[in-house]
Amino acid sequence: MRAFSILLVLLVLAVQPARAGDGYKIRFVHTITNKTATPVDDVRVVIACPSDCPGQRVLGLSPVSTEAGVEPRVLRDQYGQAVYQYLIPRIAPGRSMSFGYDLQARFDESSPVKADRGDGEIPEDIRNVYCKDIKRIYDLSSPSIKSLASRFASGYKDPWTRVLAIHRYVSANLEYSQEGGWDGAPAVLARGNGSCSEFSYLFSALCRGTGIPTRFAAGSRLRKRAPYEDRDGHRWCEVYFPAKGWVPFDPTLDSHHPDKIRFAGTFFQPSLISFHGGGNSNILGNAYNSTNNKKNSLTRKRIFYWTKI
Repeated sequence: MRAFSILLVLLVLAVQPARAGDGYKIRFVHTITNKTATPVDDVRVVIACPSDCPGQRVLGLSPVSTEAGVEPRVLRDQYGQAVYQYLIPRIAPGRSMSFGYDLQARFDESSPVKADRGDGEIPEDIRNVYCKDIKRIYDLSSPSIKSLASRFASGYKDPWTRVLAIHRYVSANLEYSQEGGWDGAPAVLARGNGSCSEFSYLFSALCRGTGIPTRFAAGSRLRKRAPYEDRDGHRWCEVYFPAKGWVPFDPTLDSHHPDKIRFAGTFFQPSLISFHGGGNSNILGNAYNSTNNKKNSLTRKRIFYWTKI
């Protein structure tokens, strides 16, 4: 009977979900390997740095590296996103190197934002940056995006109701798939499936196409009980409302929910947010957690290691 009781406790602990409000140690590692028979010179690794924001408190962020003497430089892109930049003069054939950071973080419970009926004017600096078109991502002038955005603009005059309608549409009409690259919004709409980045591209294109500012949030979701290794990362969206500020929307996760609005006005917790930006960062490009150059000569893997404090 005692053995059965112990087994039952272990089973309960095994299925206990990750909880917001808990503290975690998190290590992010970006590992590159020279897959060629010749040295690779002038390698650049860029890693987005998490910071305090609504829903998370970051404590003790520090860079980590396997390479003595290779220290990061802290840069900021045009959106204000901080990054560690590592410059490696040469990587020998077959050699691997790892770069990243350690941190401790605590995550708040995520409560859905209540409806905002669109009162207030969008500040000009927000509109200029977060409503503009980036053809590689949004392509707001494409016939398919322009036509669909026009339908939402005419059918939903209130911005909050319009964003909810766009969220439902994207969640209901796209099927989640990790195959393929990060195609722009028109291709994703035509194809009918996509990754979390592609869900976010289409959602943002339809919002921006109706004059509503959006940006991306991204990082790592704790999908199961720690200790946990996340090799995928995750991207979702935030929408700017004058009375609320930046409000999260995750149409990817809602593609699995019957009502399609579970993650409208909120996001999954615990999630480490490492990145915010409007697209086409002048440092990270369209990547979010990290990136590197010399991709034809280097293989890479990126892992978040979660441990509960």
